[in-house]
Amino acid sequence: MAAPQEVANHGHCKKLLACAAPCALLALPLVYILLCSPPSFIPSTDLFDAFEARRTGTSTPRPQVSPRPPAQQNVPKCDYGEGKWVWDDGVAGPRYDSAKCDLKGTQKCALNGKPDNGYLHWRWQPAAAGCNLSALDPAEFLGMVRGKRLAFVGDSTARNQAEALVCFLSTFSRPETTHRYEERPGAKFWRWVFPAPHDVIISTYWSPFLVRADTNGTQTQGTAVFLDALTDEPWAADVDAMDVVVISAGHWFPRPAVYYEAGRIIGAFSRPDVVLNGTDISGGYLGVYRRATRAALEHVDAESGRDKLVVVATIAPAHFELSWDHRDACSRTKPYDDDGWKVVGETEAEMRKAVVEETAMASARRRRWGMRYEVLDVTRMAALRPDSHPGVYIYEGAYAGAPVPEKAPNDCLHYCAPGPVDTFNDVLARMIAAARG
Repeated sequence: MAAPQEVANHGHCKKLLACAAPCALLALPLVYILLCSPPSFIPSTDLFDAFEARRTGTSTPRPQVSPRPPAQQNVPKCDYGEGKWVWDDGVAGPRYDSAKCDLKGTQKCALNGKPDNGYLHWRWQPAAAGCNLSALDPAEFLGMVRGKRLAFVGDSTARNQAEALVCFLSTFSRPETTHRYEERPGAKFWRWVFPAPHDVIISTYWSPFLVRADTNGTQTQGTAVFLDALTDEPWAADVDAMDVVVISAGHWFPRPAVYYEAGRIIGAFSRPDVVLNGTDISGGYLGVYRRATRAALEHVDAESGRDKLVVVATIAPAHFELSWDHRDACSRTKPYDDDGWKVVGETEAEMRKAVVEETAMASARRRRWGMRYEVLDVTRMAALRPDSHPGVYIYEGAYAGAPVPEKAPNDCLHYCAPGPVDTFNDVLARMIAAARG
């Protein structure tokens, strides 16, 4: 196994510069840049390469693959969070066949009998002039992230996005699922390995609060959330080996919980039985969400010995217009045509604001130049798409064309795959391309 790439020692560089002759002072900035600046987006050592060679014991020729795309020097800086959904007659069909994917069954809308497919024909058009968003190309994407490890950390929205990405990439190269563990249904720790010559690893880490959280008893009894405890979280232990970290969480915070820090209770939400000795945590569960996001980003920065791209997704609002078990909870067949911010609730707006502000602060205090922090702003584009959830079609052949009974469970949170969740990955691909520039 190749040794990890070392980063220049800035302290040593400063000593060398201090010994330079006075006449070389004008050259100091150039010398520092050449000798001390860390390279952007350093590729990882592939932990599976040697293992695969030993396991197979073969020397079969590598499959053909598109050459690694050159670093994009002039990737436009676009605000992809602002825009509108436009009907696109050029969409010939779905990007991939979800029936052939390692994907949670409830998101396989076509297989499950969702009667309309119009949700596949809407394209996100960024508002800024000159900014367009095309679908990522699986071959180019795998070439761009060759030899890297991508991790999706958070709740089931992180899993939804990761599985959609793996499905699309599978149309070019079939991955091997090398790790499959579920703490409970939907709480996934999965890993997919795209074989050589790609050597790309994509993982999902179930961590709905980003920090340690223990659930005991019923949902009413709530969860114990430890805001200063990350070491028990699997993602936190693996973070140094990651090249791209996508954090997507938020939907579990508005649940009954007790919050701890330094071994003592500092607050609670929807737990009238808990007696607080002192003031409650500022901002309620919204304040907890902000603090958990900050703690996660601080941990990534502190435990990263090399450069990486850290992407924090804003909340994607759910669309339960009626109770979760009413057949029309999310039965719309078209996007909202209103201004996206008009359909974003106050809570979602505050959670989005927390992500934007905490990510900016993490970028400002980063210890390494090569640590890049970006916001994947999906709140507005997601808020406009009530039409693309599974709804009542959450299992294969649901209702078999028969009328749906009035009482039926719905999924109005996650997105059909393929669907708008692929647009989230289109934006992610642009961010990765920019990080290589």
